[in-house]
Amino acid sequence: MSGLYIGVDGGGTFCRARLVDSDGHVLGEAVGGSGNPRIGIEAAWQNIINACLEACRQGNIPPESYSKITLGLGLAGANQPLEQEQVIAQKSPFGQRYLLTDAHAACLGAFNGEDGALLILGTGSCGVVYHNERFSIVGGWGFPLSDQGSGARIGLSALEYSLAALDGISPSTPFTDSINAEFSLSAEEYVLYQNRAPLPKEYGAFAVQVFQFAQQKDPIALKIIQQQVEWVSQYLDALIAKGAQKIALVGGVSDAILKYLPARFSPYFCQPQGDAMAGAILMAKAQIGRKAI
Repeated sequence: MSGLYIGVDGGGTFCRARLVDSDGHVLGEAVGGSGNPRIGIEAAWQNIINACLEACRQGNIPPESYSKITLGLGLAGANQPLEQEQVIAQKSPFGQRYLLTDAHAACLGAFNGEDGALLILGTGSCGVVYHNERFSIVGGWGFPLSDQGSGARIGLSALEYSLAALDGISPSTPFTDSINAEFSLSAEEYVLYQNRAPLPKEYGAFAVQVFQFAQQKDPIALKIIQQQVEWVSQYLDALIAKGAQKIALVGGVSDAILKYLPARFSPYFCQPQGDAMAGAILMAKAQIGRKAI
């Protein structure tokens, strides 16, 4: 058995794995927990391997053939040498593997390996331009110092404004009342939440309420979105300055925030041709990325 490839999209909340043959036929596809090595490499790697194994189970691939499968890994948080070394050091039942970030993989998938640009707005955020087989990256340095426009940053702002409202520092609104009710109207509950170092995806869970209350014209929810829209606009301008002519917006936040973005960006936006798993499969087939065996 030969010509098998698995593309992994390792996001901050979920990782997804797709198994294809040399003709691109999908043989299996699975979802697991976070594939971001920053949550802890052991946990992230186990999530990745479990998703790959499930895809193989669906494709009726016998374990003795796993070593012939090439992996393309597009992982959130894998833009630093430390995380890359951690990923490469992990044991795998599979064959060769090629590593880049989820942003790289998503950009390759969005334009089927051709030139283009992409902005991920998911649990985290990152921009990438692919031109003449070279990548340029904007942001993506991790929560909370980077990842502007992401679900995690929006959720963090939700808690920040709600706690301030609880203290009488900023106005209370139905939105802040809703968040504060979840924390039992207690600042101490916020501190306990913060002290246990919640993951970015846990902050990101609060972003849903921000957009729900923004639909009702809640002033604080709208303020949070507008602040993040300013950041997203700066990311888009940076991509355009790097030569982007077409930009695909992807990630769970992208659809929700799209209508709030300035109209001047509309001519640049396009629908992705494929997803990050498709891009990771391209990585595996074309041997793009940092190689590990």
